[in-house]
Amino acid sequence: MPGLNDVKEKYAVAEGPYDLTVISAKISEKEGKMSVQCILEIEGQPEAANVFHYLSIPGGDDDAEKKQTKMLFLKRFCNQFGIVLDNGLETEQIVGARATACKLTTEEYNGQLNNKFNPNQLPHEG
Repeated sequence: MPGLNDVKEKYAVAEGPYDLTVISAKISEKEGKMSVQCILEIEGQPEAANVFHYLSIPGGDDDAEKKQTKMLFLKRFCNQFGIVLDNGLETEQIVGARATACKLTTEEYNGQLNNKFNPNQLPHEG
C-alpha cells in the first residue's frame, strides 16, 4: 500500500492551556439520550490527537436538577467558544468555533492516554 510507511500515530499532549477549534459537531442519540459529539483540534499541534467532547442535551426523562446541570455544562462550553444559542442548538453554529487558553488534562481510557477538555466555569455575575 503506497504511503503505509508514512502513517504515524497521534498522541495526547502534555497537560496545559491550548487553543482549540471545533472541527466537527454531530448530534447523536444513544439509549434515548441526545448529545452533540464534538471533535476539537488542538491548534499548532499537528502531531496531537484530536479531543472528543460530548455535550449532553436535556431530555424529557431528566429531573429538574439533571436538566439544570446539562444546561450549565452546555452554557459553559458555548461561553468559552463564543457560541450564541438564541434559537436553539444548531451544529453549524458550533463547527469552526475557537477558544483560547483551554486547559487540557490527560486521562487513561482503554489503556490509551487521551486529552480531556472541561470548559471553564461561567464568569461570576454581580
